[in-house]
Amino acid sequence: MQCDDSGLLGECYAEGRPAGAVSGLVVSQSCDLTHERLEGEPFVEILVGCRAEDDAALKLRGNCTGGKHPRCLHVPIRHGRDQVWFQFLPWDRVVIDRGALVEILPDDERVILHADLDMLVNWLAQRYVRAAFPDDFNNLLDTARNKQKKLHARLSPDVSGLYARLNPDRDLLEGERYALDLLALVPGFRGGELSSVSKTVEALVDLIRSAGIDARGTVKLEDEVSYGFVRSFRRFPLEHLSLRGDPPDPMPFELSASELR
Repeated sequence: MQCDDSGLLGECYAEGRPAGAVSGLVVSQSCDLTHERLEGEPFVEILVGCRAEDDAALKLRGNCTGGKHPRCLHVPIRHGRDQVWFQFLPWDRVVIDRGALVEILPDDERVILHADLDMLVNWLAQRYVRAAFPDDFNNLLDTARNKQKKLHARLSPDVSGLYARLNPDRDLLEGERYALDLLALVPGFRGGELSSVSKTVEALVDLIRSAGIDARGTVKLEDEVSYGFVRSFRRFPLEHLSLRGDPPDPMPFELSASELR
C-alpha cells in the first residue's frame, strides 16, 4: 500500500507526503488474511513505514538495520532495479477491517526480500519476547554504561547479532559472581571485518570484566555456527537494557524521538 491509500493507512500518515513516501506492510499471518469467514478473522494489521533516504536517516542506517535497534528498523523495498529505504517504528501500526482489502490488489511493483521480511517479523516479535536479565546483572553493567554504548556503536554495522549466555541467570546469592559468554555473529559479506569485530568484542569483554563479571567473548561468521548452538544464547542488545539513570523512555546511542520522525 502506498500513501494514496489514506482511507486505509489514515490521514496522519498520508497528509502532506508525496506519492511513494509512505508504505504499508501487511504483517498479519497469511492464513489469517485468507480465513474463509470475515467474522472469524475480521481485522488486518498493517505496519506503516516512511521513506528514509535523507542525511538524517543515513546517519542512523548502521544501527537501524538487521533488527539491531528495538524501536527503529530500516528496510529496503525494491522497485524494479532500484531500491528505496523505509523506516519502520513498531508502534506505527494500524488495524483495519479485513473486508476493506477485498477489492484491493497488493502492490506488485514493490518487493521486500524474504530475508528482510523474516528479519522484520523477528524484530516485531522482540517487542514481546525480548530478553530480560536479572536486576543484579543490570546494576553491575550500569557502572560502565556510556563506554558500552560506544563499543556497541562500533559493532553495529558489522554484526548481525550479539548474544549472551549468563550463569546464574538470576539475582546473585552472597559470594556469587556472574559468568557471561558473549557471541558476536558476522554475516559472510562482512567477513573482512572479522578482525576489527574481534578487537571490539575483546574491548567489550574487558569492560564487562571491570564491572565484576567473569566474561569471555567469541566472534564467528554466521555460517560457522549451528542454529542449535545459537539457541543456547539470548540476544544481548545493549540498547535494550533500561538501567538506573536512564530517562523514562530510553533511546539508544544518539537517537531521539525527533530524529526518528
